[in-house]
Amino acid sequence: MRERTRVISRVAVVLTLALLLLPPVRARAEVFLSIGQPARVAGTNGDGLNLRSGPGYNYAVLVVMPEGTTVQLLAGPQRDSAGNHWWNVQWGSYRGWALADYLAPAGAQARLGSSLQRKATFRIYAHRLGLVGERTANGHVIQPNDFFVTLPCRCALSSKGGQEFQVLVEYRGRSLVLPVWDVGPWNVDDDFWNPPEVRRWKGLPQGIPAAQAAYFDGYNGGKDGWGRVVASPAGMDIADGAFAALGMTQSDWVTVTFLWMVGDSPSPLPAPPTGYEDTVTVHPGERPPLVPVPPQDPARYVHFPETGHNVPRFLVDAWERGGGWQRYGLPLSEFFREVQIDGSVRFVQYFERAVLLYDVTANTVRELPIGYYASAPFEAWQPIEPFPDSDDRLYFDETGHSLSHGFKAYWLAHGGREVFGLPITEEFRVDLPDGRWYVAQLFERARLEWWPDRIGQPDEITRGRLVAELIVASGW
Repeated sequence: MRERTRVISRVAVVLTLALLLLPPVRARAEVFLSIGQPARVAGTNGDGLNLRSGPGYNYAVLVVMPEGTTVQLLAGPQRDSAGNHWWNVQWGSYRGWALADYLAPAGAQARLGSSLQRKATFRIYAHRLGLVGERTANGHVIQPNDFFVTLPCRCALSSKGGQEFQVLVEYRGRSLVLPVWDVGPWNVDDDFWNPPEVRRWKGLPQGIPAAQAAYFDGYNGGKDGWGRVVASPAGMDIADGAFAALGMTQSDWVTVTFLWMVGDSPSPLPAPPTGYEDTVTVHPGERPPLVPVPPQDPARYVHFPETGHNVPRFLVDAWERGGGWQRYGLPLSEFFREVQIDGSVRFVQYFERAVLLYDVTANTVRELPIGYYASAPFEAWQPIEPFPDSDDRLYFDETGHSLSHGFKAYWLAHGGREVFGLPITEEFRVDLPDGRWYVAQLFERARLEWWPDRIGQPDEITRGRLVAELIVASGW
């Protein structure tokens, strides 16, 4: 049984919203956790995890901890009468019990917060705006009974009196659709509703405001973009009229859906490739075809018994030309038509190290930039000062990052930019729960790993199984 806050949107016309999430292989979280280490809330589809006063469903909920939040493990795990495991955790000033199934190690691969998710609904902390009589970023003079919100990015600011950007805000059974008329409360460039690759604030899961991460986790040294110490985790302000209409009496966690990210699916959907009309369609909220299946028509598919999945012949050809298992890994799903939450449609198949996309119109196969979705420390994302290239090091103006020594040699020897893309972080160390560690670096389409306990062996430098790890980290 899952312990998470489920959200049902309610407006005048029923609005059905879903999260497009890559379903993972389930793993019992308590196997990887130990007392004293940090853990991260993961796999709640953005709904958040209940923190309870005791280790069981019959105890009161103290607060809902958002997806991606880091907590400290104090005691446990403790098993309840139904066989569920609970950890006693500390989150900010809160101390309580959380279901183990939705806690993952905060280090290394377990911090793959956003994975392949395309989401539009999140839980964030909100304040009452106040500031009556002052002027918003779009020129509106704030009134005592206004109905609008602020978000910390000018990229989602409606015009004066406009409705270009709207959000659905839900609080304890009440909901309102509100326009975005102001910027704040902390940053002005934190579009946290988007995946990490298009954000300035790198290394954070989609749906986690930078201010929230600064407040709870010390992200960016606990400061906002101006260097101010972040004094609250707020990712939104709500104008006074809307605040009262929602029944809010103090700052609290709310559920927000970013409505400009939600679109109707095109009708009819684009046709699958000729000869593959039986391709399954996956709509937002539905599980992609990750369950192993028997071999299909050998004239059209190649079956991989290692994982139990079939790959269309045209994808196998591209897979083999591009590097096969070493570059892409084995298939983890069937080929499917994916309807995304914004209404766009693509034909994809998941492999251990890559997601391959088939363009029906152009009859071409390309690789999606999975490296963007992986985890790295905040410092590793920061661009470095340019330097002249040498035999040991290269600098890339396009990303502001460098490539050095062993990773540079491996990158050049195995396809360079075409295979891996450009570096998007500097090197960083990853410590594993078993005491082992490795040095990693993220690229647009890969993660390279140097393992000190394999020096001199063929796998001293390896490629991370990003997609496989993202499936596990998603938490289904």
